[in-house]
Amino acid sequence: MNQTDTKTKTADPIDVAVEELEAWKRRLTITVDAKDVVQARAKERKKLAKKLRVKGFRAGKVPTHIVEQKYGDLVDQRTVQSLVENAYREAVRRQSIDPIGAPEFGQVNYAQGENLTFQVDVEIMPILNLKRTGGFKISRPEVSVADEDVDGVLQRLREERGVWEPSETPPEEGDLVAVRITNLDDAASAEGPEEGGAPSPGAGAAGEGAGPAEEEGGELYRFPLGGGYAIEDVEKAVRTLSPSESGTFSIGFPEDFGDPAMAGQTRRLVIDLVESKRRRLAPLDDEFASQVGEFETLEDLRRQIREDLLRHHEEEAEQRVRDEILDSIVEANPFEVPDSLVEGYLDRILGTDRDAAEVQEDEAAEARRSVRPIALQQLKRELVLEHLIQDLGIEVSDAQVDAHIATNAERRGVDAKELRRQWLRQGGLESVRRRVVIDGAFEHLEGLSTLE
Repeated sequence: MNQTDTKTKTADPIDVAVEELEAWKRRLTITVDAKDVVQARAKERKKLAKKLRVKGFRAGKVPTHIVEQKYGDLVDQRTVQSLVENAYREAVRRQSIDPIGAPEFGQVNYAQGENLTFQVDVEIMPILNLKRTGGFKISRPEVSVADEDVDGVLQRLREERGVWEPSETPPEEGDLVAVRITNLDDAASAEGPEEGGAPSPGAGAAGEGAGPAEEEGGELYRFPLGGGYAIEDVEKAVRTLSPSESGTFSIGFPEDFGDPAMAGQTRRLVIDLVESKRRRLAPLDDEFASQVGEFETLEDLRRQIREDLLRHHEEEAEQRVRDEILDSIVEANPFEVPDSLVEGYLDRILGTDRDAAEVQEDEAAEARRSVRPIALQQLKRELVLEHLIQDLGIEVSDAQVDAHIATNAERRGVDAKELRRQWLRQGGLESVRRRVVIDGAFEHLEGLSTLE
């Protein structure tokens, strides 16, 4: 543990001692001279006296001994608060400390007419000492695009443009069904429905993901078959029905079903397949390609998809290389990150809701615990990268920004001016400039290591 004392001149109203608790944490022991304590207390007493209304005295003319007698403790409280706040601000300014997070005050020692001393712990940005930034062996992933990858994109495009049409046959995987479910067991156990009434509904048998709509004769659910929106036995039952058909089925509810009263139970359900729709996909031909974009033939579309996938895979591979370089630097130059920095980062990526219900808070806490190691590593990468950028002193000219835009426009097959406008809408040219700076930093770092 290192300790450095910065002594002030005799006439200086405060004295500051700085203790290094961690690489990113400092403890300031601050002493305020007794003369300044007396002056500050007199000032606070005077401010309070002006606001007092005491019977027998004019406003603002309450004698000092009366103020001390009735409100001495309040004067002390305000004096300490004022002195601590002002002395803390002056101390961090003198020490060129830029705190992150809220300071922690403690060990306040105060007595009238004597020096005031207190301690405050502050977290600061970690000071990096990167002794090794190269000499690593980095693996660059191989990049390729298989025919199956292109076919998968084409299939998704067909599905996005598919038309839902009524089907008269038993539904298949992916069909959109509407089913009405009635729970016979619940109806039998009830005191009995009113004359002409319907049995009670199916208590969520279609599963939590299905969308119910209250209708006469049971609950109506709409969901895509095979998407996991309904429990398995319900899906099996629905597959045996044609539209407008119904049947009575013994449905087993899984042990982890959302409703504890139904979990692990078997119920007799009446399932009515009200409607079934099947998606009709457009033929995979030149006409389809022209509907997707400005493509004359299907082969043109396939070629563009392949180029897009290849560019995406190359960008992913480059990002993996960059992450591996930063991870190698972090491993070679260990450092700690302040908790407040990690917590703030988690707040940003998880969107913490301070007013969430208790169960939601428990889920949020678990999410924070599971994500924290990833967030910590990402923070370390960002800190290392920012340190290196500043250390390298990379500067970017307007010509370099224009060249960056032109290169990316050519790779994407778009007009450079249009890409510039698009990036301007997303964050301005400063974001583009930042990309060029980062590219420059990694170009330097990749040159220091071996990429295999």
